[in-house]
Amino acid sequence: MKKILFLLVAVGAMLAGCNPMEDVYKELDKVENPIVGSSEYTLQDDDYSAMGLSFSSFDTEDQAKEEIPGFLETLYPFWGNGSQALITYNLYKSNSIKSTDAYEVTDQDYQDLGFSYGNFSSPGDMADFLVYKFPNAVRGDVVDLTYKYYSGGSTSELTNNFVLLEGWEMVREFTADEYMDMEQSYPNFSNEDVAENNISIYLKSLYPYASSGERIVTMYELFINGEPKEMKLIPFVYDGANWNAISSVIESTLQFGHDGNTWVPDNTIKYALLRSDYDYMSAQLASEPGFEGPASSMGNYGNFDRREGNANYWSLDMIEQALIILLDNMDPNAEEGQKYIMTYDIYNGTNTTEDMFMIKKDGVWQKNI
Repeated sequence: MKKILFLLVAVGAMLAGCNPMEDVYKELDKVENPIVGSSEYTLQDDDYSAMGLSFSSFDTEDQAKEEIPGFLETLYPFWGNGSQALITYNLYKSNSIKSTDAYEVTDQDYQDLGFSYGNFSSPGDMADFLVYKFPNAVRGDVVDLTYKYYSGGSTSELTNNFVLLEGWEMVREFTADEYMDMEQSYPNFSNEDVAENNISIYLKSLYPYASSGERIVTMYELFINGEPKEMKLIPFVYDGANWNAISSVIESTLQFGHDGNTWVPDNTIKYALLRSDYDYMSAQLASEPGFEGPASSMGNYGNFDRREGNANYWSLDMIEQALIILLDNMDPNAEEGQKYIMTYDIYNGTNTTEDMFMIKKDGVWQKNI
């Protein structure tokens, strides 16, 4: 009732004041029990224009965090402390090459990362190495990596390009013969639309047994008469029937909360586990009752076995315990209320991932339900 009476008084003030809405907002800020709301909202084209943007997308997540709070003040002018808003917005994530580098993994590198045999032996090993070796890399950086790889009983020296997009990913390039297979007279494309179409068709012949959700980053040479040659990246994802190019503009979400004065971004950190994380958790849990077999399996394969009935099965409660140990090690000084979305690899008959939401409450990590 107090709020209703106050709003009636505020409306009266609007009729008398020269800048009524500003006065209303200031008075509402003083209310002891402000309106607490919760919503999910998707930004529209007009919303981006209202924020002074030329395109219907943000260039970076930081830009979204900076611009959206002011927009929320306008969208929900009477909401106060404790209010929440989950905002879906368009984020431009360039797939262009920003820089290139070349590196040959040394014996010391293998030793530093715990590869005691002096080679890599799984696809994730190279990605983990690049995170370690190039900590300041940004989206679009490409590394031409030479490394030793063990497979099928023998070790070979390989050289492949890796690009940092959503993470470090191996790049699929094409030989001169493959360009011919894609109906090109020369080892390049001269039209971007043709490249996207022909590569998507060609990938079906290269990977006839692909699983839905599989992702491949391709790189091809573009040559248009009168212009310099250019290397172009196209990530593709398989939907179960076709390989589809991934757009540079993607939908993303941010959680905002009202702290009593203004809207602020949620503090959730998204983290994808590295091979070294599984090794650490395995070592810490190896002698714990009930964890011996699962911990050994995790150390061997770099994932959680989620096949119910299997001797090495990891329940969600067991995974929570493992992630608590990991978070205590990787972020021991996290502030109260810090949140994480932990993305971890699992095996349930196929290799995939799961997410677990974690939060620090009363000084300890726990699942954030």
